[in-house]
Amino acid sequence: MNIVKKIPKLEQIAPVYAVIVLLVYTWSLLLFFWRLPSLLQSSTVGEIGVFFSYMAVVDLLESLLVLMVPVALSIILPAQWFYDQFVVKGSSMVLLCLGSLMFYYDNLPGEILSPRELLLKLLGAALAFFIFMFLIARIGFLERFVREFSNRAVIFLYFWIPVSVISLLVVLVRNIF
Repeated sequence: MNIVKKIPKLEQIAPVYAVIVLLVYTWSLLLFFWRLPSLLQSSTVGEIGVFFSYMAVVDLLESLLVLMVPVALSIILPAQWFYDQFVVKGSSMVLLCLGSLMFYYDNLPGEILSPRELLLKLLGAALAFFIFMFLIARIGFLERFVREFSNRAVIFLYFWIPVSVISLLVVLVRNIF
């Protein structure tokens, strides 16, 4: 099969990207609102807006970088393993990986883990990931849930893409002039 034919179409990429955007931007927005009271004490509204713009640009770049992983897997792996169910498997992979990273980000700073404990937690997360990826294709309601969730998450793209483009313009104008 030709490599170009293994690249998912926009209709397949959009739901997966929407899940990525939902997770990445929501996480950043929560952290932004967590920092907002201290920002209000020491910054002007314009400076806070610029801070938000930089955050949105970083989220845009980060979400595009994360999107490259399922697209690359779609190209590398055989079609029946990933490409044929790109929306379901890509969204599941993104939900599990980003969800695990958010969980560990939230919980790890409070505890210092030995390398053995960290390895066990990572292996546990990897095992859960592979079990879920195996089950997603076998359990119909789980597949429908992930597909519907991904398709409904596309609504977030209508808001975050224009915000990201405007933020990118703000960052470019601010750094050029």
